[in-house]
Amino acid sequence: MQEELVKARKRFDAAAGARDTLLEYVKLTMPDPQDPDDVTRSAYQVTPQARLLCQIMEKVEQRHPDYKRVGVSIGPQTGKSEIISRRAPSWMTGRNPRLNMILGSYNQDFANEFGDDVRAIVNSQAHKLVFPEHELRVGGAAKSLLITEKGGKAAFVGVGGSGTGKPADIFLVDDPIRNDDDAQSEVHRQRVWNWFTKVANTRIHNDSAVVVVHTRWHEDDLLGRLCDPDHPLRNKDYAGIADEWTYINIPAVVDDPKLAKALGLTLEVQDDPLVRAQFGTKPIAALWPQRFSLNFLAKQKRLDKRGFTALRMGKPAPDDGDYFKATDIVPYHSMDELPKNLRKYGASDHAVTEKQKNDASVMGCVGIDDNDDIWVLPDIVWDRMETDGIVETLLAQFKAHKPQLWWMESELISKSFGPFLRKRMVEEQIYTTIDPVTVAKDKKARARSIQGRMRMHKVHFPVFATWWSAAEKQLLTFPYATHDDFIDWLAHIGLGLTKEVGAAAPKSDKVVKVGSVQWMLAQTKRRAMKEQREKVAASW
Repeated sequence: MQEELVKARKRFDAAAGARDTLLEYVKLTMPDPQDPDDVTRSAYQVTPQARLLCQIMEKVEQRHPDYKRVGVSIGPQTGKSEIISRRAPSWMTGRNPRLNMILGSYNQDFANEFGDDVRAIVNSQAHKLVFPEHELRVGGAAKSLLITEKGGKAAFVGVGGSGTGKPADIFLVDDPIRNDDDAQSEVHRQRVWNWFTKVANTRIHNDSAVVVVHTRWHEDDLLGRLCDPDHPLRNKDYAGIADEWTYINIPAVVDDPKLAKALGLTLEVQDDPLVRAQFGTKPIAALWPQRFSLNFLAKQKRLDKRGFTALRMGKPAPDDGDYFKATDIVPYHSMDELPKNLRKYGASDHAVTEKQKNDASVMGCVGIDDNDDIWVLPDIVWDRMETDGIVETLLAQFKAHKPQLWWMESELISKSFGPFLRKRMVEEQIYTTIDPVTVAKDKKARARSIQGRMRMHKVHFPVFATWWSAAEKQLLTFPYATHDDFIDWLAHIGLGLTKEVGAAAPKSDKVVKVGSVQWMLAQTKRRAMKEQREKVAASW
C-alpha cells in the first residue's frame, strides 16, 4: 500500500511539473520503454539545445513581449522538430484547449506527419496524465487539422497551402526550405516569402506569436529576410521588420560566452590539432558533444566548408569566403600605389528591371598594367538611381577615364537607355566604344574568369574606397549572399578581359629593330586591337 502511495505521489508531482515546464513534459511523454510506468525515467536525452528551445517555446506560449516574433537557426539532427513541431504544440494545446495554432513546413506531406505525431501524443496515457481534460473531438481523423472538445484548432499546412478559415494565436514555421536546390532557387525563395506574407500574415492578430525555425541555407532564406538588418528588403518600404524579431542562432560549435552560458556549456581551448586547424585557438565547445564531437565537426568542415558553415553554424557563407576567398584579395592603400602606365577599361551593371528593383547600379573602370594585373579604380559609382542619373554618371566616367572599351549588357543598349545615352554622348562630344555583352544566367559561371585572375593575385582592390567594405562582403559571401551587384560588375570586367590589351611597358633606351620578332609581335598586337575596336564600333 505504501509503495502504491509513493508511485501515485510521483505521478502527481511529475504531472504538475510537466504542466508548467515544457522540458518536463517532453521527458514524461517519452517514457523509458524498459519501465514505462516509472515517471522518473525517460527515453528522452536532454541536450543543451533542448533546454534552450523549451525555454524559448515557454516564453512564446506566455506571450513574452520579446518573444512574439522569434527566429531560430539551428542545424540538422539536433532535435529541433521534436520540441518545436511535436511536443510544443501538444503541450500548448493541453494548457489551453481553446488555442488556435498553425504549423507550416516545406510541403503538405511533411506537415501531415507532424499532425499525425501530435495527435498520437495527445492521445497518449502520459499526456492524459498531465492534461486529463484535453480531448480531441471524436471522428476527426484528419492529419492536417486537430480540433479539441473546447473548440481549439491545430492546423498543419505545407508551404504554398492555404490557411483560409484557420486562425492562429500561434503560428509556427519549421523548415520551409527542403534542401539546397530549393534554397539556391530565387523562384522558390520568393515562393516561400509569398506564402509566409500572404498566408501566415493573414492568419494572425494583435496578440499572436510567430516562430520561424530552420537550418540556414542562403542569406536570402526566410530567416534572412525576416531577421537580417542588412538584407536588401531593409529599404524604406520594409524598414523596421528585423527590429520586431528576436533572432537566436544555435551553432554546432559555440564560441560566444553569453550563448554558452545560456546553453550550460563551458568554453575551453582545444588541444586537438585538427580542431585547432579548423576552428582556431579561441575557447570553444561542441553544442552536443555526445553526438557531434569537435573532432567530428572539424572533419565535417574540412570535407565541405560551405555546407558546414551554412547548415551547422547558421552562416550561409563562410567569413573568409568560398567562391572568392579572403586570400585572393590583393589590396592597395592609396592612389600613390597605382601604376602610371595603365590602359583603362570600363563596365557597368544596371538594375533597371522590376525583378532587380532592390539592386543598385555599379559603374566604373579598371586599369591594366604591363604585367596584365587589374587595378580596380576607386571612383566606382555604386548606387540606386533613375535612368537619367545612370546616363550622366556614365558620361562622367567616360570623360574622366577615356576607357578603351566599355562593357554593358546588349539588352540595355537596344531596349533600355541606349538611345538616350547615344544622344547625350553626341551632345557632349564624349565618344567611348561600348561593347555589348550577352550575359549567361548562371552567375557563378560568368564570374569564373575574374575568379581565376583573383586566384593568381592579379586583381588589386582599393581598400581605402568608401564602397570597399560592402564590396568585400559580397566577394566573401558570393554566391550565397543577398547582394551580388558588385560581383555582376566584376564579372563583366572578367569576361571582357578576352578583348583586353595591357598597357605598354615603360619606354627604355633599347630600340626595337624593324622586322625583328619584337617588332612583329607589337605590330600584330596593334592590328588585333584596331580590328576589335572597329568590330565593336560597327556592331553598336
